[in-house]
Amino acid sequence: PRLGDILQKLAPFLKMYGEYVKNFDRAMDIVNTCMQRSSPFKDVVQNIQKQEVCGNLTLQHHMLEPVQRIPRYELLLKDYLKKLPEESPDRKDAEKSLELISTAANHSNAAIRKM
Repeated sequence: PRLGDILQKLAPFLKMYGEYVKNFDRAMDIVNTCMQRSSPFKDVVQNIQKQEVCGNLTLQHHMLEPVQRIPRYELLLKDYLKKLPEESPDRKDAEKSLELISTAANHSNAAIRKM
């Protein structure tokens, strides 16, 4: 029945995504280099990627998920607030959550620009 209060409690932890984003390109380069230089590493990664739990996605696709998470939360909250009645008990918490998540998104975007 409420979403804003939950996201508000978790929002401070989203700032760590900025660090992940900041190092994302380097991590991708390392994974790609290891896949090219080490056949055993490549075989292990490919065997894992073939598992049903991976949903036919590569390691690189899974590594991209955290980068996309904050913008998704921001969009979710914006849509949620559009549909949420003004008198809803979750209104203030959802607005505060959006503010916190937007700050985290700006922090991540700044990390991307810094790269």
